[in-house]
Amino acid sequence: MNSAPTNQHENIILVGVMGSGKSALARILAHMLRFGFIDTDADVERMTRKPVARIFMEQGESGFRDLERKAVARAASARRHVIATGGGAVDDENSWRALTESGILVWLNPPIDEVVRRLAPTPKALQDLIRRPFLDDLADISGLPSGTKGPALQQFMEEKRKRMADRIKTLLGQRAERYRQAAIVVEPEFELPETTARKIAAEYALLER
Repeated sequence: MNSAPTNQHENIILVGVMGSGKSALARILAHMLRFGFIDTDADVERMTRKPVARIFMEQGESGFRDLERKAVARAASARRHVIATGGGAVDDENSWRALTESGILVWLNPPIDEVVRRLAPTPKALQDLIRRPFLDDLADISGLPSGTKGPALQQFMEEKRKRMADRIKTLLGQRAERYRQAAIVVEPEFELPETTARKIAAEYALLER
C-alpha cells in the first residue's frame, strides 16, 4: 500500500477497472467503518430506471458520462461515505476533480488474471458481460454448441478470457496514471473481500491520525 495525506472530506473512494471488486468491497468497508455507502453506477441506474448497458446502447458513452458526472458530484458532496465508482469515472475531468477533492482514493489493483477469473468463471457467466459495455461483445456464446465439454470447452473459454484480458489491459493502461495517484493502493490476490477491507481500514486509520 502507498500512503499520502488525506483532505478534509473524509470520504473513501474506490477506483479500479471493472471486476476489481469495488462495489462489494465498498459495502463491507462502509459497514466496518460505520460509514455511508454510495455506488455511482447504481445511482445512475436509479436516476434513469435503466441498467448501465441500456444507457450505453441508447445514449452512447458520452450520454452515460453526463449522467455519471452528476452521480459523482452528488456522491462527492457526502461526508464519511465509502464511494464505489464506475471504472471509467476517472477518465472524466470533472468527475476526477470531484473525487480527488472529496476524500482519499483507494486503487484496487488485483492481477488481471484474477479479474478475468471473477468475470468469467464459467460459460454461463460470460452472458452476464452483456451488462458491461466494454466487454458486451464477449457475452455471445452462440459459437459454443450445446453440451460442449472437455478440451473444446476449455479452448473456447481460454479464447474468451484472452480477449477479455487484452481488453482490460488496454483500459488499465489508459487509466494507470490516475490510478497511481491514489493514497492507498491494494493489490489483493485470491483473498476474501473482508481481508482486503481490513487492510484498507487499517491504512485509512493511519492516514487520519
